[in-house]
Amino acid sequence: MALENKLKHLEFIQSVISRMSGNSFLLKGWSVTLVAALFALAAKDSDRKYIVVAYFPVLVFWILDAYFLSQERLFRNLYDSVRAKKEDESIFQWTQVVC
Repeated sequence: MALENKLKHLEFIQSVISRMSGNSFLLKGWSVTLVAALFALAAKDSDRKYIVVAYFPVLVFWILDAYFLSQERLFRNLYDSVRAKKEDESIFQWTQVVC
């Protein structure tokens, strides 16, 4: 029974890690799309203001991506700590994940 609980817990943590990775990938896709659209708009209208505006979403997406990657790293550490525990140890303990 303890091994089954441990496996379910590891599956749960792995699903969170996968979600964080997917979110990070989507952010990168949206960033490229938005910046390419702003650059195309700048080239079409020959207005350099759009190029300056394109840096703002890059900065925002960069910060969001860093957040998702840091959370993913914390959950990977949690996964490793649960994986390393022996079957007779309690795996369901209060664990602080910094948000």
